[in-house]
Amino acid sequence: MDHRFEKILIKLIPLVILIPCIVCVVLAARVSFLEGQIRGREAYESLGYRESRLVQLSWYDEASYSEGISEQILQPETEAVPVSEVSDAEDAAAEYVPGKYVSMAETDGSGLVNYASDTEWDGIHRVYLTFDDGPSIYTDDILDILAEYDVKATFFVIGKDNAASYARYLRILEEGHTLGMHSYSHVYNEIYASPEAFAADTQRLRQLLEDVTGISPRFYRFPGGSSNDVSATDVHLLADYLEEEGIVYFDWNVSSGDASGEALTSDQIMRNAISGIEDRPVSVILLHDTAAKWNTVQALPGIIEAIQSMDNTVILPITDDTTVIQHNI
Repeated sequence: MDHRFEKILIKLIPLVILIPCIVCVVLAARVSFLEGQIRGREAYESLGYRESRLVQLSWYDEASYSEGISEQILQPETEAVPVSEVSDAEDAAAEYVPGKYVSMAETDGSGLVNYASDTEWDGIHRVYLTFDDGPSIYTDDILDILAEYDVKATFFVIGKDNAASYARYLRILEEGHTLGMHSYSHVYNEIYASPEAFAADTQRLRQLLEDVTGISPRFYRFPGGSSNDVSATDVHLLADYLEEEGIVYFDWNVSSGDASGEALTSDQIMRNAISGIEDRPVSVILLHDTAAKWNTVQALPGIIEAIQSMDNTVILPITDDTTVIQHNI
């Protein structure tokens, strides 16, 4: 009897040790999750009730210095470049046809929307303002402007593991905007090195955003767009992976040109952004939220006012009901 008891005891000892270890791991993961939310909440609340940073130029100088940003980005706008001369490395825009996706080469070249014969359009022009590459030192200004005009937008963000960025992720969601993914690192040769590298980068960002906000993002924008020509991996494989993960990717069919090599003025950015809206049922506008895009911030009020002045036109955030705009890959 004593020998049998010893055998049972020997078997139970590992379990007695293992169970507390498992509990500790689970609790540690939960504590880490809650700490991330608390840090983000504290940083968000620390923003307080403040005057718009649009007029706090000294704040911009301080933030630019702390983030190693050249003061050159804070200089007045450069001389205008004719819009016809603007080229955008990311502007591989597609025109939307209800029921299918077509490239510009497949349209009549007019830049107008070709409607599918079996699809009825309700006459409402739906416009989606989308911001890539944030959060940045200008994210709060963008959010201030959107709040002033009572407009909701979509932010395709990258991974930034600090309290200020946590606050901005939270603020985007809490003010009714859509939080999407734009890769963790935004380093093309790493993200697109292989399907495995792409998946790892995507999951790293998705987990960060879920830990901070409690919400798992459902929308994605490829760095450079799905039609980029720099990926070492077949983008179709990456698109299939996103679909398997329940993630919908969005490209754009309107580019503001703010990612071009030219230093566009806010007026040029505005004119590019609103171009052709009245000729298509769905307009997904590409804008950027980085420390080098002050002119985009300055252009935003004009973009919103111009769109709001158009008949039968609404500005919306991307949701599950949004018509998907994808380049023809």
